[in-house]
Amino acid sequence: MHEAGSHYQDTIVSNPVYYLHIPKTGGSSLISYLDSQFDPDEVCPSQLLPDLFQLPANVLRQYRFFRGHLWYGLSSYLKRDLTYLTMLRDPVQRTISWYSHVKRDVNAYRHQRVIDENWTLQDFVLDRETNWDMVNAQTLFLAVDLDYSKLAHDPVGYGRTVVKQYAQRSNDRSLLEIAKRRIEEFAFFGITERMQDSMCLLSYVMDFCPDPSTPRLNISSDRPSDQDVSPETIDAIREITRLDQELYDWACQIFEERFREMAKALVISRYESNHQKPAAPPCGPLPAEERLLFRIEIVRAPAKINTTEKFQMTVGISNNSRHTINTRLKNPVNISYHWIEASNGSIAIFDGERTKISPGLSPGEKEEFSVLVESPIKAGRYVLRVTMVQEGVAWFDEGESPVFSDIEMIVGTAGEPLEHLR
Repeated sequence: MHEAGSHYQDTIVSNPVYYLHIPKTGGSSLISYLDSQFDPDEVCPSQLLPDLFQLPANVLRQYRFFRGHLWYGLSSYLKRDLTYLTMLRDPVQRTISWYSHVKRDVNAYRHQRVIDENWTLQDFVLDRETNWDMVNAQTLFLAVDLDYSKLAHDPVGYGRTVVKQYAQRSNDRSLLEIAKRRIEEFAFFGITERMQDSMCLLSYVMDFCPDPSTPRLNISSDRPSDQDVSPETIDAIREITRLDQELYDWACQIFEERFREMAKALVISRYESNHQKPAAPPCGPLPAEERLLFRIEIVRAPAKINTTEKFQMTVGISNNSRHTINTRLKNPVNISYHWIEASNGSIAIFDGERTKISPGLSPGEKEEFSVLVESPIKAGRYVLRVTMVQEGVAWFDEGESPVFSDIEMIVGTAGEPLEHLR
């Protein structure tokens, strides 16, 4: 993820993405764009909790993108850290859209009553028996704590009971503070009234493919126009969305700051790119002097491993050369390793497994990669040397090159103590 000033921190790319879709904030239009950023089999199809609970845990683990009205605590149910995204909307406009939705959708809560009794928007807002799903709805989507084990057994009954209880706390500012704190931790939130700017910021922050078109809000033909809504009705809406209005006003200020940070960062980036020495074309063998300009370091590795065990470790690579490297070159560059006997320095395994550098590493970039390693067949003390190799050309650690990172590891046999190997 890009940085735009001090706010943004690198997104943990291994975390799945979750778009928390607060109803009537323009999310349905945005979801098609978000879906396009993932392979179809990476997208969880369930956008409602009852459907989600029907999916087995092993199936849920395969998805990289979740979206829908799944509330804030989804990560607790999935038992995985998630990268959160959402949108906020002017509470008055959102409530008007919610009224139109309930009139239009025969499956919507209290639809039949609204139709049979010919409720106006004001009737809809003022009915204390049924208006709980409008009371500070955006704040509650962020602040409500649901027990997902109970929710899985009774998603409608339990969920409705809990949200009604929270809705009774219509002036509880602690809920507003919880919502603010949580949304500040989101990788992104946008503003429906600034949809085009929100799309730009989303693309920038998440490093998604930009889309020059702006998603269109799903505006129903029977939606009351702003001119048709009386001041009394607007006051009634504001009365039940006080926390939402504060949340929205605060979020608009934060959004503007982040949008300006993005613009500033892009200006600086463009200037710097226009005044740098041009990168060499990404093709053909890398000159030996350019290979020396890379740096690689082991970031994380397991403490214990067994013989012939395949495991993952994390390495960081810095590209200080003028060349872009990746696995799509005529002579691709991959991450690999050697196993060296710790006792005498002899090579136990020279040609290690390959890990692709994908999507690539441009000049000046530094990235971390998850590397697949297979341990030797014989137990003992070893030095694992991680480096890179340009296939058909050279290993980056040849000769006196410093382009490698070593770690001493004890390789044991499953079920046997390791003390005799130390």
